[in-house]
Amino acid sequence: MIIELDEFTRVEGIGKAEIVVEDGTVKEARVKILEGPRFFEVLTLGRSYWDVPDLEARICAICYVAHSVASVRAIENALGIEVPPTVEKLRELALWGEIIESHALHLYLLALPDIFGYPDAISMIPKHGELIKEGLTIKAFGNTIRELLGGREIHGINIKPGGFGRYPREEELEGIAKHAESLVKFARRIVGIFASQEPRGAKAEIPMVTSEYLWGDELIVGEDRIQYIELDEVPVNYSFAKHTYYKGKPIFVGALARLLLKEKYIQGEAGRLLDTYKDKIESRYVIYNNLAQAIELVYALERVAELSNKIASEGIEKGIVEPEEKSGEGIGYVEAPRGVLVHHYRIEDGKVVWSNTITPTAFNQGMMELSLLEDAKKMYGSVPEESLKKKLEEIVRAFDPCISCSVHFVKL
Repeated sequence: MIIELDEFTRVEGIGKAEIVVEDGTVKEARVKILEGPRFFEVLTLGRSYWDVPDLEARICAICYVAHSVASVRAIENALGIEVPPTVEKLRELALWGEIIESHALHLYLLALPDIFGYPDAISMIPKHGELIKEGLTIKAFGNTIRELLGGREIHGINIKPGGFGRYPREEELEGIAKHAESLVKFARRIVGIFASQEPRGAKAEIPMVTSEYLWGDELIVGEDRIQYIELDEVPVNYSFAKHTYYKGKPIFVGALARLLLKEKYIQGEAGRLLDTYKDKIESRYVIYNNLAQAIELVYALERVAELSNKIASEGIEKGIVEPEEKSGEGIGYVEAPRGVLVHHYRIEDGKVVWSNTITPTAFNQGMMELSLLEDAKKMYGSVPEESLKKKLEEIVRAFDPCISCSVHFVKL
């Protein structure tokens, strides 16, 4: 017997799941990513390295900055481009803006209805309209940062190899800092709400992050430092997204992984909130990825205020750094809102000849199935089937999947 979870609601993209039951026992869970392959790896081939980040930004409207930054970092690593500190700080600021936009979207509009028992955020407005308004205000602020640094709210074209097409003015950054400070009180409210969730899903036994908070030259998996080629990517016949394993076990990426492995970075009000709910975060249940996002949202706002003021006071070094080489191979690791993102290119005479992209949702596929399996085993037979489906879909949403990002060209 197969219990079918129809197309997931309140997630980005098209996916569903199946729970396989044999002789009254839950045996298997399958997450079926049904959105068609996007072929971005093929689309980059033969193109000038200069144009590739603009193309990669079209993979996703929600997290285009992460794709742009991962792309330019891979290109810069391949061609020996070293950018000045100002460029690195502005890229960090852009990524924090994207985390603010994406986390606010997920927490307030997609996951919050699960907490209060509503089918969607619009149904919450009569009773919880103030919360929804706060979430939309925070989300809009994240988009303001993305537009300032990426050139557009979606599919920006301003983040370039060696720098930016347009640099922000000091007064624009000072305005960003003041706005961020004013929103911390709103974000703080949502943390306690998500801390109320009961532990569910599998435990994130093998979290994976980049070696620095938002990027790095290595990946940290548990206690190991590796390159992504040491992971096992496995295609499955029921999904357009591959599964990824480390030493035969599923990995987990995202805000929960970051808080587990990068606690030392979290300061200020976010640090105090992390201390308050440390037991829940350290329990590693994937449902607490929601709580981790809420804490990280507070940290993102605090970091944006600090970073914007710092860049404005130091002054902005403008320009584009030209490449030293025309050929080479490079990897770009970036923390997208949903976790580790990889872009990898080989470039010859200034044109991409080989390309690979792995997204957070693809990394999380195995853990998503394990979480559905464990919860289905606990609940099957004790709750009505429709209630079971609803509870399992809440687990899927806790991963904050971006399904459109996860489907790429696979050669079988």
